[in-house]
Amino acid sequence: MSNDLNVLLVGYGLAGKVFHAPLILATPGYAIRGVVTRDAERTQQALIDIPGVGIYASLEEALSRSPEIDVVVIANANRAHVRDAHQGIAAGKHVVVDKPLAGSALEAQELAQAALDAGVQLHPFQNRRWDSDFRTLKNVISDGQLGTIHRFESRFERLRVTPRGNWRESNDVQDLGGVLLDFGAHLVDQAIQLLGTVIGIDAYARSIRQPDSADDDMQIILTHESGAISLLTGSQVSAFPDPRFLLLGSRGAVRIAESDTQETHLRAGRAPIGSGWGQESFTAEMRIGNEDGTQTVSELPLVPGSWPHFYAAVRDAIIKAGEPPVALNEVIANLRVLDAARLSVKSGQRVILSPPASH
Repeated sequence: MSNDLNVLLVGYGLAGKVFHAPLILATPGYAIRGVVTRDAERTQQALIDIPGVGIYASLEEALSRSPEIDVVVIANANRAHVRDAHQGIAAGKHVVVDKPLAGSALEAQELAQAALDAGVQLHPFQNRRWDSDFRTLKNVISDGQLGTIHRFESRFERLRVTPRGNWRESNDVQDLGGVLLDFGAHLVDQAIQLLGTVIGIDAYARSIRQPDSADDDMQIILTHESGAISLLTGSQVSAFPDPRFLLLGSRGAVRIAESDTQETHLRAGRAPIGSGWGQESFTAEMRIGNEDGTQTVSELPLVPGSWPHFYAAVRDAIIKAGEPPVALNEVIANLRVLDAARLSVKSGQRVILSPPASH
């Protein structure tokens, strides 16, 4: 008998097909037993990608017909994340939820309590903690070469002239669309990981392409307890998306113009395995100030990205009682910041967090 964790994958769109399924299939100790989708094209694709997998029209059907399921992975539309996570927890299953975990910090806290009460594990998917560029910045901060970090700039930007018209661009608050929450879920998480506790939030969000759609251009300014600030930008209407990162310190800076390529490779159908996975062909630029007023400029190789780490850590947390890859309280802190960002957008004023948001 196999000791693999049996997985039910809910949703086979972008998140399910491109991110979750390949990472799960590449990680020893898992078997995808079922996929939940009503879409005929996605059904056919799932059967090609995962031969013999069971296809179910609903989460209810899958749970009733497949009692052997150990882990439910929620990778469908944002508005269904909380509902389906509660259903998986109520069925006694461990649950992984794609970002955003929930639409608010309160909903996330309720999910966390439900999992605790049911004696199951709840894992938020924050894959970009294992981006090559982000991992490189963590190392730079740890070695202290930049001195006192005082500003961090982070961008997720692209130019998409024609809106796709899906739920991600819907202005229905139940759909949880827009770049503030979509890109913000990663941008805020990375900023707190790097610069620490957040005490204040100023945010701006607007819809450029269609006034009646969800926000497609936003900026969040975080004030950290240390005095540093993070400038976080997300946009669907920016033709110049770089630099991805700019980290400024009292003695120097690091600039990373290009972005981690793991998503690009997954979209192209490359399996996330092998020694070359996550290695980048581009470098970061570091500038260190000297006492004579000159600067020493150098190229900094990037630490390899490692998205596969997430599911390996989830497996070990379930089977071996290991540390979770992403702590629930940290994602709840992220959502507190995003809640405050929405309030700042609405009020046009800075929001002060009490207590501050911290990892």
